[in-house]
Amino acid sequence: MCKHAAASSSDTSLVKPHNKPPTRNSSVELLRIIAMFMILAHHFVIHNSYNVKSLPLGWEKIFFQLIMAGGGKIGVIIFFSISAWFLLDQEQTVKNSLRRIWLMEKEVLFWSLCLACLYLIFAPAEMNKKLLIKSFAPLNMNVWWYATAYAIFLALLPFLSKGLKALGRNNHLILAAIALIIWGVRSFIPGMMDGYTNNLTGAFGLIYVFILISAYKWYMHPFTTKQILLMIGLGCVFFILYTLVSAFLSLFGYQVGIYIAGDWKLPVIMIGFGLFLLFSRITIHSRIINRIAQAAFGVYLITDYGASEKLLWQRWFNLEYLYQKPFAILQILGILLTIYIICTLIDFARQGLFAITVNRHQGRWFNLLWDAVSAKVDRYRERKQLKSTQHIGYRYIR
Repeated sequence: MCKHAAASSSDTSLVKPHNKPPTRNSSVELLRIIAMFMILAHHFVIHNSYNVKSLPLGWEKIFFQLIMAGGGKIGVIIFFSISAWFLLDQEQTVKNSLRRIWLMEKEVLFWSLCLACLYLIFAPAEMNKKLLIKSFAPLNMNVWWYATAYAIFLALLPFLSKGLKALGRNNHLILAAIALIIWGVRSFIPGMMDGYTNNLTGAFGLIYVFILISAYKWYMHPFTTKQILLMIGLGCVFFILYTLVSAFLSLFGYQVGIYIAGDWKLPVIMIGFGLFLLFSRITIHSRIINRIAQAAFGVYLITDYGASEKLLWQRWFNLEYLYQKPFAILQILGILLTIYIICTLIDFARQGLFAITVNRHQGRWFNLLWDAVSAKVDRYRERKQLKSTQHIGYRYIR
């Protein structure tokens, strides 16, 4: 999924003009769109029926592995960084976190059920029983890994945020440094991150990045533009170095891919978070960009559904066939852009439908449910306290 900027040292995506309601900084929204396109390109490579490692060594193979496959990992960091940055500006409560999950669940459930029905009717060969069953509870059944991981992160966020604040400046920075050593510095060495105890997956990866981002925002002096460019540049240098090593090994028959372009690797975080900081310092306003950015998550849900992966990347747009076309890279990028535009328009229709139905009173049903549960919990506590008081009084009388 993709991106949720301002000219002051406290980078922000919400600019608040005098006496006007907050407006989104379109430069950050533009980055959200770019990040989702990077993720879409990543899915084209990793879910394709043709393994990119089987391509002969050349600029095309390097582009597919480094820019497209590696770029998707950067896109995830950008997408999450935008959300995490603005969550840090807000007070985190259990109610607010559960409300965010509730609102996200509506969109996720809508797309899982709609896509399941569409594929059952028009492309049943792409569906299977397991995916169909999982589509009725997409967040719980991990139909989309990022949606599930982000929901878990939101559920833990109130406690995580309060815990990190309770640590204080020194302990929080020490924690961030230790995390960087364990999952950052060691990620440069192949084999060091193998095994369940070292692997970061799903929500744990998001928590790791959140620890780093919160330490920077709460306690560190904002990086200068030169420092941000240096951080991005160093990340790119590591990408290039590991690409050269991968190309050298491929000459001897070792098709190892580009190791450093993997999940949560330090250069990936350096580039992704650096790009967010860079874009957040540019302030522009465009209703068109903001509108398109609202559909970024929908693009992810539509294209990364299990049946969509098979239809798009294995049947319709097979890399083995496209690779042999003239100007293959440009054609593939054009195809991906077309898919992005079509999915954006489709999600606009979903947004319009929601506007006149479930979003007319956004969060109303959640608030009613929360109030009902809270009232029952309060009554239970009162009864328990009353019984405890009566028991103490009875003992005192005896």
